[in-house]
Amino acid sequence: MGVIEIQETEVPRLDEFEREEITAEPLETADVPLEDEIPEQAVLEEETADPPQPEEDQAKPEKPIKGPRFWAWSVAVLLMLFGLGMLVPAVWNAMLVPPAVSGLVAEAAGNYESAMEAYGQLYQTDQETQALGLPALGLSSGTFPMERQYIILGKLYGPLYFVRYQMSISMSFQRVPRGLRKLAAQCDELSGILDGVNVQLEALGEAAGGQDSAWLLAGLEAARAADEKADARELYYQAIALQFTAGDPEQKQANLDRIAALKADPGGRFWMYEDVEFFFASQSGDYDTLAAISDARMKRNRQESQAMQDKIRAVFLGNGADKALAEAKALGRRSAARDSMQLAKAEINYRQGKFDQAIALCDAILDKADLAAPAETPAQTTALRSALEAAGVKGVVLLLQGKPGDAAALLNSTWDAAEMNGVSPRLNYVYILLAAYIAGGDEDGASGLAQQLAGSGYAIPQVISDLQEGGTTIEKIFTEGWGGFDA
Repeated sequence: MGVIEIQETEVPRLDEFEREEITAEPLETADVPLEDEIPEQAVLEEETADPPQPEEDQAKPEKPIKGPRFWAWSVAVLLMLFGLGMLVPAVWNAMLVPPAVSGLVAEAAGNYESAMEAYGQLYQTDQETQALGLPALGLSSGTFPMERQYIILGKLYGPLYFVRYQMSISMSFQRVPRGLRKLAAQCDELSGILDGVNVQLEALGEAAGGQDSAWLLAGLEAARAADEKADARELYYQAIALQFTAGDPEQKQANLDRIAALKADPGGRFWMYEDVEFFFASQSGDYDTLAAISDARMKRNRQESQAMQDKIRAVFLGNGADKALAEAKALGRRSAARDSMQLAKAEINYRQGKFDQAIALCDAILDKADLAAPAETPAQTTALRSALEAAGVKGVVLLLQGKPGDAAALLNSTWDAAEMNGVSPRLNYVYILLAAYIAGGDEDGASGLAQQLAGSGYAIPQVISDLQEGGTTIEKIFTEGWGGFDA
């Protein structure tokens, strides 16, 4: 209940004249003394009384006006400082709001590339806050940007992505946010299975031929037998088996059966099988399947540039250049897809031997990005990512023209500029650079990059080994079949 204020009723006071009127006796009954009856003392007092002084003589001189004293100035200064102190959080929080809102809006529209960049900018602002020592004042977005980025990665790639790249959600947060609890639980289950596999592999000893698929499957089956919850986790075991054996030709039919079973199961999810299905389709030239997977990826993320290029490549290989160019024109109406479609056209050109046209398309994208300037906005970061993609395609064209040294120089310089702004190239870009080193006879560069890849847990594609041994050529790698190293 609210507090009811009781106000006192104001009673008007009577002035002295009114009181005399009420208390005085009527004139006709009043006992008024005659003039000769007035006491002599009263007459004397009247005669000797001081005469009235003029009002101006009675007024006292005004005191001089004094300025604010020391304490008043002190209070004013403190209030000013307090106001400025309150202005700092307001201004800083105003800097945090735009990228947060921008990220949420982009995320709601399915534009996950833009959302990731906005959250990255928000995270960078938080880093600046920490450098200034301002988090103690509450000037921080906390774990919000990381939480939203993890949610997006979960939607696009599933929990296996986190496990493969050793990104522990449970250890990334002091308390796992509500929106990530399901994903974190899935990651923990998958990690638990792999931990069990490692225990079994240690018991089995090292494989005779290295980490071959038969040895890995034996460890997986042993872990399954020791797992009390194996039946509930059956789909996870199948997904891991696919990852273990995707590159083994002898396991291909078994893996095709696993993919079919996962797709048919109500609990099956795309992240359990899609990458391996894409790999098999690229190997066998099943361009309809490749186009369908690309469509599914574009549906999950409207800005998935690699999926857009894959779609154009699949249409080109399956239906010819005219239909591919028409598809590229249709997709290019999306503002976020223009650069990707330019690069898709560049690939069609270099596959047809039109190197000058391909380079012109790549240069148009590279010229838009100021590689020497820091990327301070999401738009600048997007331009930098497009420049990396364009450098990768132009690097392929230079290799096809027999200029491996120029290709390696371009790829290295663009990578350095992107890395200065926290932007990393795709794995395919790194493989193109490795091919440039090999084609140019730069053994030190090739060895150093191969060691860097191995140290990061990435396998060297067989086609790279074939190139080193003379079993294939640059032309075959990039212009025959699916081409490149994406798969």
